Amino acid sequence: MKKLAVPGWIKSYAWFILANWVVFTLFRGIFLFVFHAALVPQSYHELWETFYIGAKFDARLACALAIPLGLYFTVCAFWHGARVIRKGISAVYALLEAAVLLIYFADFAHYAYIAMRINYSIFKYSENALISLQMAWETYPLVWAVIGLLVWAVLGFWFVNRLQKKAFSQTDSYRWKGNLGWFFAGLLVTGGLMFGQLSQYPLRWSNAYHSTNNFICNLTLNPVLNIFDTARFVKADSFDKAKTQQYYDTVASYLGVQHPDKETLNFERNVAAKPKAEQHDYNVVVIFMESLAWNKISMTNPDIDPTPFIKSLADKSILFTHFYSPTSATARAVFATVTSIPDVTSFKTSSRNPLIVDQHVVVNALRDYEKYYFIGGSASWGNIRGILEHNLGGVHMYEEGNFEHEHRNDVWGISDLDLFREANRVLNKEQEENNGKPFFAFIQTSGYHRPYTIPADNAGFELKDIGEELAHKRSFVSVAEYNSLRFSDHALREFFKLAEKSDYYKNTIFLIFGDHGLAAPQSENMPRGYVDLNLINHQIPLIIAGGPIKKPQVINKTASQVDILPTVMGILGRPYFTRAIGRDVLTDPAPEPGALIYGWAVSPATIGFVQGDYYYHSQGEKEGLYKYAADNYNEDISKKEPQRFEHMKALAKGLYETSRYQFYHNQKRDERDD
Repeated sequence: MKKLAVPGWIKSYAWFILANWVVFTLFRGIFLFVFHAALVPQSYHELWETFYIGAKFDARLACALAIPLGLYFTVCAFWHGARVIRKGISAVYALLEAAVLLIYFADFAHYAYIAMRINYSIFKYSENALISLQMAWETYPLVWAVIGLLVWAVLGFWFVNRLQKKAFSQTDSYRWKGNLGWFFAGLLVTGGLMFGQLSQYPLRWSNAYHSTNNFICNLTLNPVLNIFDTARFVKADSFDKAKTQQYYDTVASYLGVQHPDKETLNFERNVAAKPKAEQHDYNVVVIFMESLAWNKISMTNPDIDPTPFIKSLADKSILFTHFYSPTSATARAVFATVTSIPDVTSFKTSSRNPLIVDQHVVVNALRDYEKYYFIGGSASWGNIRGILEHNLGGVHMYEEGNFEHEHRNDVWGISDLDLFREANRVLNKEQEENNGKPFFAFIQTSGYHRPYTIPADNAGFELKDIGEELAHKRSFVSVAEYNSLRFSDHALREFFKLAEKSDYYKNTIFLIFGDHGLAAPQSENMPRGYVDLNLINHQIPLIIAGGPIKKPQVINKTASQVDILPTVMGILGRPYFTRAIGRDVLTDPAPEPGALIYGWAVSPATIGFVQGDYYYHSQGEKEGLYKYAADNYNEDISKKEPQRFEHMKALAKGLYETSRYQFYHNQKRDERDD
């Protein structure tokens, strides 16, 4: 058998990647050695995963550096004349390697200074370049650093120059076909290393936040890649402290801040435990129903009855009829629900922003609970993995690839029915193994989504044809969408059938709500003001059901998705601490009702506030107060009710500015944040 002869230029390309990979891994080890005091014994077991994920980030950087060299080698393999610029290529790589080392030097100094890995905000120091340079000169051994960079540049020049000599020192037998084959082989391997994992989604920065321990997550990051990952967010938007202070008094009163302080912007609230008789160890299941919009369900569409089970469940549970999602995107809904802060970022979603991944979460006060998150697809979608794994202490993630019985339905992973089956199986099993230890579980569905796939294994679900014309009039884009929502309702019914047979059901409360609403131009089943003012993109139902709910109740007061977890803590009667926007809306006396609305998909973005039948709406310089359900919904009544207008305006603007401020000031700081 003929021995496979690998061309010299491919070997040199591979050696470049390997050498850089080893060096970057060594730097990670040095980082651990230098800052090991921040590593607590409870996190020792996470080091192997840290170095494994970190190695994949390092491989990505090594490949990114190697690609220009690989392209140059390819050109040289076909055209020998290109080799005359060999020393020029070596010089370029000497500068590149020195630049990478400079970033590592700056990263070590940055972490030593503020316990944070370097990110794109480092370039803000250039605004005061002389002061920043003087501080660095007086703080760090810059002379030795410069000498180190020069030595590293010389080594880089020598190394790349030597690789080039080795690349073409032998006379390869390959002609253009052979070289082309090796080129595509190298391209494939490089692409695989840069993709980083066998998954629908590539390796993302959120994979670094696999722990609630900040040092472990910082150790996983690659500083060079972190600059690129954070660049667009640093450029996009931050917060305005002056504006936050401007509206502080109104917002502090609305949130019930116990010790207001405008100068320090204190939003902290310590909520005491209820009397012992009112404290409970209920299990909690929080269910995100994809696009479960108020204008789509049976309560507003009784004749076509798309969600009969949800309607029957609501009739025997607690139903919020004026409940709103702050924004209209799933990743934003996950962020808002988990952190209790509306996702009002103007760029992408907050879950995608590495700079604000660290957030205090009120349910971490439930230290005696096991925590779970179930999603039919991948938690890398929308980078929600970072928000979940980094902030939900000890959360058990179940996603596509982790389920025992897994049949991929479409792009969104397994079907909602299979997701509910798997969640029930896991919760049943864990209850038995943990001797009934209470749990807090999130289930995120995604089936009610294009392409509206109904799985073959559908537990007897039957399609229903109401005609395209009627579907359009009743808030649906097609009969296929209508049946997709019907199947989501059917899957939820099957889940409750399974849950009711389990040991955990009698001691479990379920919170079912839509992640966001959905626009539908016709929507003849809704008041026209909902449509034209775009509130159908935000209004969703919230149902609190389960064994402990003995008395049905309909609550018409306005509330928000950010209120969900504080309300759960109130039902459990447990003490907790928060700085966020969310409040317990079932407490007595009830807080002032209201919900912030943020329309990110238009420019300029809309900022609004709903309270009862009133809606304050602003977009750019235009603003007004409207009664959205009235026949004259488009009449601005701000002049008729100026006091209400000014109050709702202050709440809308204040909650918007406060949310932006809290992105960067709700980090875990002490034992209250564990």
